[in-house]
Amino acid sequence: MDVMKIAAAGMQRDLQKMEGISQNVANVLTPGYKRQIFTAQAFVQQVDQGLRLAEAAAGLKSIDASQGTLRQTGNPQDVAIEGDGYLEVATPDGPRYTRQGALRVDNAGRLVGAGNLPVMGLGGEIALAGGAFTIDAQGQVRQGDRIAGRLKVVRFADAGQLQPVGGGMYAQGAAGFAADGLEPRVRAGHQENSNVDSAREMVGLAETVRHFEALHRIAQGYDEVLGNTIRKLGEFN
Repeated sequence: MDVMKIAAAGMQRDLQKMEGISQNVANVLTPGYKRQIFTAQAFVQQVDQGLRLAEAAAGLKSIDASQGTLRQTGNPQDVAIEGDGYLEVATPDGPRYTRQGALRVDNAGRLVGAGNLPVMGLGGEIALAGGAFTIDAQGQVRQGDRIAGRLKVVRFADAGQLQPVGGGMYAQGAAGFAADGLEPRVRAGHQENSNVDSAREMVGLAETVRHFEALHRIAQGYDEVLGNTIRKLGEFN
């Protein structure tokens, strides 16, 4: 790659990284949110292979799927997933996955979560009568002596490949389902905090801005040298 292409590739990557950092900071208080991360080496390799800059930059994003801290809420209708796993919710765009666990019953008698989206059970939507319900460590939803359903907790072979769609929700993207049959533990009365460290994000933002500015200066300097060379060549004609 020539100097201008290298600089342009680096600046495009930095812009994408800054956008991701802003998303991380904006969602620091969003329960279950997973921070976006970036892989510089993969980006350079993709650009070198001939992908357009925007396509390559979009392809380097992934998420840090590590668990955030669990916070006790005292509300038995809140749940957190201990270990790997995501709740499946139904949306007009198809299944989405989330670690947000603030659950309630809507006016139609469905168990719903964030965005009033139905939280899926192993047999589909979970129907409940009005009133309190409890959830045990296996994800069974009970009202009194009746088991209304069991939460569908989905595990992925590589959760880092889930695609963020906003608000702590994820599409499957390139993440394949796990096939080991392990079942995560459900913690009632808890919610999971985001795994965003604000201080780390601010440090990363400052480093990225400095890198972007350095590349911009390189591009400007190269452009000036190229312009001067062209003018001097013209003087000989």
